[in-house]
Amino acid sequence: MTGPQQASYLHGYSAFNADRASRLEIAAAADALFVDGDDGSRFALQVQDNPPALIYPAGAPPMSLDILLAGIEALLANRPDINRLALRLEGAEALIAELLAQGVAIREGEAVVVAPAMFWQLRAPWLAGAAAEPFPLLYTMTNGKRHPIRRPKREGVLYARYIPWLDQVLSFRLAFPRTDLCAFNRWMNEEEVARIWEETGDIDHHRAYLLERLADPHTLPVIGCFDDAPFGYFEIYWAKENRLGPYYDADDYDRGWHVAIGEPAFRGKAWITAWLPSLMHFMFLDDPRTQRILGEPAAAHAQQIRNLERSGFAKVKHFNFPHKRALLVMLLRERFFNDRLWMPNEAGPPLDRRRDRAQADAGGGVDAIAGASIEVERVQ
Repeated sequence: MTGPQQASYLHGYSAFNADRASRLEIAAAADALFVDGDDGSRFALQVQDNPPALIYPAGAPPMSLDILLAGIEALLANRPDINRLALRLEGAEALIAELLAQGVAIREGEAVVVAPAMFWQLRAPWLAGAAAEPFPLLYTMTNGKRHPIRRPKREGVLYARYIPWLDQVLSFRLAFPRTDLCAFNRWMNEEEVARIWEETGDIDHHRAYLLERLADPHTLPVIGCFDDAPFGYFEIYWAKENRLGPYYDADDYDRGWHVAIGEPAFRGKAWITAWLPSLMHFMFLDDPRTQRILGEPAAAHAQQIRNLERSGFAKVKHFNFPHKRALLVMLLRERFFNDRLWMPNEAGPPLDRRRDRAQADAGGGVDAIAGASIEVERVQ
């Protein structure tokens, strides 16, 4: 990375965080990235600034695909201005063939380049169980609704991503009563969450609630964590079988979501710019056939709707649920990846300044549910 501004842009990064045994650490110098392998080896990738390129010189030790993916992710995450990243891998024809076969890179003339909109649709860097093929299509009926049979829920961590402006790893894992019941019970009885979700109750009530969601193939109950500290509950659903399905022309793989940020310390702009785009990222990666993500905020929740618009959601229509008048909003897969909505919608300053600002923003966290949780309507 040449130039004084670029040199301070990336100081440290981690990749492949969904499986700690596979986690890779990346560091930067003025014009190079250093990726540490899990066997103690270190690989140096030269960084060219204009035009952007990653260079692995001839005669260097053979490099695995994961090492290169980690370096690409770190650079693209911290350089959102890059539209195309050229790869110059001297004497690595087999690796180049693998990159092209897996869609990591494409050929543009004689050059081998990475397109960010394609790269961030890869599953391996962020998704646990990424090697699993999409679940085969077979239709079934539930309560008179025809929809695909859904994949059984995967236990443990589902998705993880390093957030450079917070210097923390965000992860989503399946919620289970044996590990999450006490936190879930406390969150649902917390005043701000209870005002929206209306799910106050004792331990037994919330145990039954989680067990019901786990047993329902159309819902995925998830706990969000920053550096392994649980901060909120997320409920992801397949829209076709959901209460939302009859109100629009639902596709087989449309998804929707609800959220409650249970820990007040994790409310506010610094955190929402991390978990909201990462949640969308997870849903798009979880099944490549998902082209649309839906939301259903109350029509009167102007701040939530503004937040969703800033995050790429388009207004579709107003409609009436039995319990509220709602606005249907929709995020398209193409817009999310082409507009790079996995990052905050602003030009990022160097990492240290972003981190300082994030910590300052976190101090005003009692923005609570309306401003920081986006869509927290009770699931009925």
